[in-house]
Amino acid sequence: MLRTTLLCVVLSAFAFGKSKVSFRAAPPSQNGVPAAPIVFYERNPSGLTSDVSVIVMTGSIEDPLDKVGLSNLVAEMVLRGTQKMSREKFQSELERIGGSLSAVVSMDTIQFSGSVIKENNKKFLALLEEALLHPAFNEKDFLELKREILNDIVHVKNSNGRLGGLAARREIFKGTALEKPGFGSKSTIEKISLADVQRRYNDFFDRPKIVFAAAAPFPESEMLDAFAQIWRQFPDGSKPTKKIVNLKVPEKPVLIVVDKPKTSTGSLFFAQAGISIQDPERYTLNTGNFSFGGEPLVSRLFRIVRGELGWTYAIGSSYSALGGLSGQQGLYTISSTPSVEYTSKTIFKILEMWKSYLDEGLSSDELDLAKDSLINSYPFEFETAAKRVSHKLTSYLYNVPILTPEEFAEKIGDISNRKLKSALKEKQKANGWIIALVADKDVVAKDLEEYQKDLPKDQRLTISKVYTPDELVN
Repeated sequence: MLRTTLLCVVLSAFAFGKSKVSFRAAPPSQNGVPAAPIVFYERNPSGLTSDVSVIVMTGSIEDPLDKVGLSNLVAEMVLRGTQKMSREKFQSELERIGGSLSAVVSMDTIQFSGSVIKENNKKFLALLEEALLHPAFNEKDFLELKREILNDIVHVKNSNGRLGGLAARREIFKGTALEKPGFGSKSTIEKISLADVQRRYNDFFDRPKIVFAAAAPFPESEMLDAFAQIWRQFPDGSKPTKKIVNLKVPEKPVLIVVDKPKTSTGSLFFAQAGISIQDPERYTLNTGNFSFGGEPLVSRLFRIVRGELGWTYAIGSSYSALGGLSGQQGLYTISSTPSVEYTSKTIFKILEMWKSYLDEGLSSDELDLAKDSLINSYPFEFETAAKRVSHKLTSYLYNVPILTPEEFAEKIGDISNRKLKSALKEKQKANGWIIALVADKDVVAKDLEEYQKDLPKDQRLTISKVYTPDELVN
């Protein structure tokens, strides 16, 4: 195992007011592996807690197609006891010192995050070290965890909103690990063994893939030394790779129905290709989406479909349906919950409004509202040390700049309706939608037939595929 001292060089920093976030790393060793850990840290002298994150640069996108959910199982098992402490003992120790620790798996990261009262910072870091480096991987705990996850998956069948999303991603990401959610499905979870979990841990928990981030009231050197002690105990490993999958998007609307007989309120989920975090048009597109469908109560979709027409209880649109933007191209989605009798009307109204948005963009009032709202809310993203560190971490992981409030205001202020229409034309499709509808298939078919009776048959929107809830969670 490579043993080295912590030689840190300040590579980058940014400041808002009096605060500073440091990014510290050492020059790479001869084999390309860093000679010291990458750490993002801000000292918050008046803080009462330490907020700590450890990021492993791998995620669900790298799960085998028949074992989606493996990354999530690894993350959960790391926190289910250590070689010295049972799961119960580990959790009780965390609670005793006033700490918390959890794991979140995204498409390309596993993030362990926790906090503790400052008086017990060293004890918390010792527990974190024990969990990350010496997980128990106990067979009994593993089987219990699988049962818990399988039970949660079964309950997804009762969530109409989630079923629509599952159907859409199955079509758009077909043949890749992303066709199923990061927690997996019944069939993939059942195939995962404890040996798979241990192998995945051994393959990806190594030095080049580990990044640390923290906001705490302690001197920087103290936290850096603690992170270095943890980092040195991981194996050498290899540099992380970035896996990207291609989306399968149709040229014209494709309607998929998730059959839920006797459903009185359906769930409607439109999906097409979205953007990645590196997309140069992301500021323009997010500004436009704010007023088209992103902001409840004031957006165009809400005002018209919900407010004026009263066809749906909720409606909105987003570029972040799969979580925060990342290096992987995501989805742009519009979701709605229309009453059964208004389902066809809502589908075609959304398509009509979408085409109008692509062709005409926003009104001057809508654009001004979006720009003012985004500019005035942006500084709040940096109001705490933990938020500032999080932005710096994202900047590093995805190689994107962090804009100061002044830079952000200038960039957003420069967005015109002409630029918005140009970005929409370049990035979005007028008709390339997967439309997933959770409802009674027979009622849907009859409603569509009646609504489109005056259209030629070759121009009608018809049901292309029918799923059952069981198929989607299997």
